[in-house]
Amino acid sequence: MKTCTLCLFLMILSTRVRAQAPAPWTDADAARYARERMDSSLWDMPRLVDDLSFSFDSLEVAPPLVNLASPVPEYDWGFVSSRLTKLELTGKRIDGITYAYAYDAYRPAPADDTLAYYRTYFTIYVLADSAHQDQRMSTVISRNYPHYLATGKQVTSIGEVSYVQLSLAGGENLAVVSRQYFDLRQGRTLLVAPLEDGSLRFLQLRVSPESLRTGEASEPYNAAVIEAFEQRLLADPEVVKFFTQPGIL
Repeated sequence: MKTCTLCLFLMILSTRVRAQAPAPWTDADAARYARERMDSSLWDMPRLVDDLSFSFDSLEVAPPLVNLASPVPEYDWGFVSSRLTKLELTGKRIDGITYAYAYDAYRPAPADDTLAYYRTYFTIYVLADSAHQDQRMSTVISRNYPHYLATGKQVTSIGEVSYVQLSLAGGENLAVVSRQYFDLRQGRTLLVAPLEDGSLRFLQLRVSPESLRTGEASEPYNAAVIEAFEQRLLADPEVVKFFTQPGIL
């Protein structure tokens, strides 16, 4: 199996912020963020040592970005979740992954679900020919907290489909897949279909898995959420048409 998922984040016990409206990310916040990253007196050196101990050379599929470590100020949140998902459609297996980030002052939790812990910010499915299906990898990184960065790659017979996703404290949520930019506020789910002519086709959807919970006891709930999402996609004629279009791998 050549699938690799890497998460770099801080595991702590803390009280989740449950706000009714997101805290504003101001120009002063942005200036402070930039200033603190240049201040070596604030750097978390034990965390840097830990980051340097991981070798990306051991991965069978290299990450789409060079993940050289750098020092960052100490931070006390940064919970992330990534879950593998797949669609079985007309004899094809379409692998995907969903990225979710913990609720905080900039990402307030829903008032109607006291157990909600993560919100899904990006889900991507990439069709690959059978010879390359397991040649994929992903990373999700909280080192830029309160911003988050996710990256990934799927190898296909026409080339590598790479992507970068950013969730920013100011509310921006964006992705670049290959060389195409997507504003994920217009839909947090992306379907990617490589064609035999060497090009890609995209379908952006507003449907998303939404909130997930944390802890081992919540695994059945989270699995049910993802399964319901998969079934909803498989029942969507637009999705079926997209993944069966002429010229697809």
